[in-house]
Amino acid sequence: MQTSANQSPRSGNSVDQELWYAPDPRIQTRSAARNAMELAARVRCRRGSEPMADDAVLFAAMHTCAYRATHCGLSRPADERREWIRRWRDLREYIVNKHLGLAYLVLNRIEARDWDEDDRASEAIYTLGRAVRRFNPWKGFRFSTYAYNAIVRALMRRLRREHRYRQLFPTQFDVAYELPVHDRSLDDEWYDAETLRRVFAGNLAGLTDLEAGIINRRFLSPSQGATLQKVGLEMGLCKERIRQLQSTALKKLRAALEAEPV
Repeated sequence: MQTSANQSPRSGNSVDQELWYAPDPRIQTRSAARNAMELAARVRCRRGSEPMADDAVLFAAMHTCAYRATHCGLSRPADERREWIRRWRDLREYIVNKHLGLAYLVLNRIEARDWDEDDRASEAIYTLGRAVRRFNPWKGFRFSTYAYNAIVRALMRRLRREHRYRQLFPTQFDVAYELPVHDRSLDDEWYDAETLRRVFAGNLAGLTDLEAGIINRRFLSPSQGATLQKVGLEMGLCKERIRQLQSTALKKLRAALEAEPV
């Protein structure tokens, strides 16, 4: 049975709640740390169709990064912990993107005429990301089997909730009555634009390449304001995945800006 996340003296924020590793002695060795560093560097700088490691090796490296980030004591430099967290995020993002086809495979096999397509995709991709964070590679199961079952169960539960909701409220929703919701822009009150650009340029928030590209296209480039769909077409991802990555990136930026001295 999987145990809850181990936390360091620095725990308590959202990052520590995300980090989880299976307490296996193989992730505590120096060779595991070296392998995780090398694999994270390859993932971050991958080119084209360069062959990558299989799922077992990728998950072992991800768990090693989570272990190292959690056990960086107060005597260690804060930069060291941030770098392990960044490696963990890079590996997690790579594994999620690698298995996006599995999420869409499940979506294509489950019919839901009364359920919005974007909402279904959001539920499937969210469940895939959660499965990546919680998968134990040493239990002997294939990740594809574990994730497939998790996505199916999540979609079926959501379908039952949608069905009950429509029984209670059979009237069709009219989008014309919904107030417009605007994305945050450079005029938001939660940061100073100059400070944001400094944090972004130095990547003090630990954004992944995908997250940085989305924030740049959406808010910082001369042609800022590109729609989620347009950014998704440029990056080869669906609109819902771009929205999720943008939300994650904004949370990281807010946390970094709160820590940045005025």
